[in-house]
Amino acid sequence: MKELCKRLGVDESELRGAVEDGLRRIPGVEAGGFKMTALAGGASVRGYARIGLNGGKKPSVVLMILSDPDPAKGVEEVMAAGVIKELPFINVHRHLARCGVPVPEIYHYDRGRGLIYIEDCGDRHLRSAAESDDPEEKRKEFEKAVRELVKIQVDCSEREDPEFLGFHVRFDRKLLRWELDHFTEFAIKNRFPGALSAKDEAAIGSHFEAICDELLAGPYALQHRDYHMDNLLLKDGWLKVIDFQDALMGPLAYDLACFLYDRDTSALLGPELIGHIVDYYAGQYAKRSGRAIPREQLQRNFELCVIHRMLKVVGRFHFIDQVKKRPEYLRFIPFMLPVIADYLGRGPKRRELLGTIASYLPELREFT
Repeated sequence: MKELCKRLGVDESELRGAVEDGLRRIPGVEAGGFKMTALAGGASVRGYARIGLNGGKKPSVVLMILSDPDPAKGVEEVMAAGVIKELPFINVHRHLARCGVPVPEIYHYDRGRGLIYIEDCGDRHLRSAAESDDPEEKRKEFEKAVRELVKIQVDCSEREDPEFLGFHVRFDRKLLRWELDHFTEFAIKNRFPGALSAKDEAAIGSHFEAICDELLAGPYALQHRDYHMDNLLLKDGWLKVIDFQDALMGPLAYDLACFLYDRDTSALLGPELIGHIVDYYAGQYAKRSGRAIPREQLQRNFELCVIHRMLKVVGRFHFIDQVKKRPEYLRFIPFMLPVIADYLGRGPKRRELLGTIASYLPELREFT
């Protein structure tokens, strides 16, 4: 806990006093005697701890600790200014829960102290199914996750709620391009200062604009924005969706691309299961929405979303290493490079972009 409190700028003794007070406000929890253990994950503005309890109906509770209770702190500057009036986690949680999405229960929110007491859903992520040697288990669990994804994209998109933050922010051109520019800035320019020519930078920017044009012209739906196997928990045969606070309207296949190609997912699933899941998604979306998506249109949107997501994440992981001084995510980049080479290798315009960026990235050239 010491390291977590130091990272968040929180006094550990004051935190313990606040937690003792907060636990008293949760029905079924006995506050006397508890142990806090830091959990992995979080961001620069938040962290998580598991509170082990000695009695009561709940053996443990997860605590989200905010470094600043201000709801707008930590929200990316490219998001619409003036929109954030309530903590996004609370706002998005309420909308998803109303639509039947299986999100962890919130027991208590201490606004003044920036502490949120949440249902403990354990530590078994969907990743455990992806790493399983049982192909049937893998298929069933990933299909289960697709059904929840479709629920988010259909039910949560269609339920009217003027206060829902996800309807007020969206993947507009500024945000789409900002995420792509993360790749240019941190995967190329910051790693190889002075190497990128003005001509090639302009060419990359032109390709990025074309990707944005096509994504903006396609169908939009509500996106979790980080829907991948490490943000999906398996508990008692059920799936729990976490880390949803950045939800917004975005290109239809964005979350599907994230789900199948984030980090090392594609290496664990393989092309055959990925193809099956894309087909399964198309069928589930049509069934739940009553609107069939032309397969060619879905595939095109999906491929563009894979390209956008992969470039953004590679850039983001270099950013986290260079700026946040956290290199642990770099280990996933080798799994994403062949995906970038594959999807940018499909068509002459994409191959132009691949050739340009590969000329600066030696680790990518071996896949081209």
